[in-house]
Amino acid sequence: MAKIFNPERRGAIDPLKYSQPLGGALVFLGLADSLPIMHGSQGCASFAKALLTRHFNEPIPLQTTAISEVTAVLGSGEAMVATLDAIRKKQRPAIIGLLTTGVTEVSGEDVGGQLRTYLATWADADEDAAPLIIGVSTPDFLGGLSDGWSAALEALIRAVVPAPLTVEDRSDASTALIAASAPPAATLPAAPPAAATMPAGAARVIPAAAPVTTTVPASPLPRQAGTTDGDAAGRNLVAVLAGPALTAADLDEVAGLVRAFGLDPVLVPDLSGSVDGHLAPAWQPTTTGGTGVAELRSLRHAGAVLIAGATAAPAGELLAARTGARLLRHRHLSGLTEMDALVTELMAHTGRTAPERVRRDRARLADGLLDAHFVLGGVRVAIAGEPETLLAAGSLLRDVGAEIVTAVSPTPAPALADAPWAEVVIGDLAEFAERAQAAGAELVLGSSHARGIAERIGAAFLPTGFPLFDRLGAAMDGTAGYVGSLRLLIGAANRVLDHGHGHARPGRPSLSASHGSAAAGHRAGPEIPQQGRGTAEPDELDNLFQESPC
Repeated sequence: MAKIFNPERRGAIDPLKYSQPLGGALVFLGLADSLPIMHGSQGCASFAKALLTRHFNEPIPLQTTAISEVTAVLGSGEAMVATLDAIRKKQRPAIIGLLTTGVTEVSGEDVGGQLRTYLATWADADEDAAPLIIGVSTPDFLGGLSDGWSAALEALIRAVVPAPLTVEDRSDASTALIAASAPPAATLPAAPPAAATMPAGAARVIPAAAPVTTTVPASPLPRQAGTTDGDAAGRNLVAVLAGPALTAADLDEVAGLVRAFGLDPVLVPDLSGSVDGHLAPAWQPTTTGGTGVAELRSLRHAGAVLIAGATAAPAGELLAARTGARLLRHRHLSGLTEMDALVTELMAHTGRTAPERVRRDRARLADGLLDAHFVLGGVRVAIAGEPETLLAAGSLLRDVGAEIVTAVSPTPAPALADAPWAEVVIGDLAEFAERAQAAGAELVLGSSHARGIAERIGAAFLPTGFPLFDRLGAAMDGTAGYVGSLRLLIGAANRVLDHGHGHARPGRPSLSASHGSAAAGHRAGPEIPQQGRGTAEPDELDNLFQESPC
């Protein structure tokens, strides 16, 4: 259990934190034919768009309502309506995500009421062109990127899997800030009986998502009756709710793992289909891939819900409660322990044994752990990033004997308390630089902004997290799953090896000065800590953490 330390600082000197609207926009970028809109000043969206474009090296569809000083004072409702009208009629997206910003949050306007009024004026008359419009409260003066991601993901689940109309739901409507519209009924599967009282195209009220809270009905929605494949279709559908730590390569691996057990994954959001670096056949003003509306609506029939990251936990818990699906909860998907637990759950859910490809990937990671501990064992690591990235990468490195001497997160999160090291600091890059240097860090993990810190303190540097703008292929660098975990370990070990030649620290020889056979010149690290078994059956996933014969 880690202690969360929040130092007394009046302001950020070198910010590490990114805003809630940016995190919310990332969720909508993982949906097909989608367009996120920031309800605020033009500068807010311009900065976010520039940052996303540099990270993904792709054109980013992102719009703004362009609130000015005058409209901020006199009212921004007309600007919002004009922007939504223009986008709906000209660009015709299937999904629109309306994200509030600081200027619209502090003005005191009823943005949710304005949005519901707007939806009511055209929902019934223009059903053929009706997009799914979801408004999300994402004030940029509170929380950070992970909070915005969590809020947008929960709002999305509330919109596509509505709760039964109860007295409790109606009581939430009076204070709601978020509204969502429904696409034409003809494009959707039949709704469950509990949601039948909701007419197609009508506005739906969704409780506010900042701060993120999860209120679920006492009983889940009934299963859909009369589906083509019966109950088996719902059992085979797995809703994968992803966190911001997962790259496109990670999402591909998680989807492949689920399919290997004969299941059908629906990734929400699916950045591997939209900003993964593919070359689109033609330019379009919306996203060119991702999870579509029909797939989102199918989530109500999911047989299992996989929470792939602590940030997605509120949305995953809500979906599981509303559908009655089996909940597979994971704070992250990096390392042998977490992946063994996931594979065990999939085996129990399907009644199948682990496929050969999964066994092979696991064997490679186990061997990589054995090899990397000779290089990374005892290395002093400093890491900065979003809470989920911090937990995933730090836990994996600690598994091979690395010592996490500095861990800095831009915002607090409950999952940070489970970090397997002593302390997590809530701070900025200036705080990170001071602590990393004082602790004698030898390896620095962080975004591209942390490269200069590593150079100043004479440490190796491994780019991890968001944003990565000084290298190519950020979307295809994996950190999760058996394959992604191995890729992260190899990357960290190779950075230490490369940096060690000719960069000896006081009291420690450089890698080129010694000739240890196993460590290729590096000092031998401590023994690998024993990990909990991932399965109950030894013949399914062998425990390879036995004493090495070499």
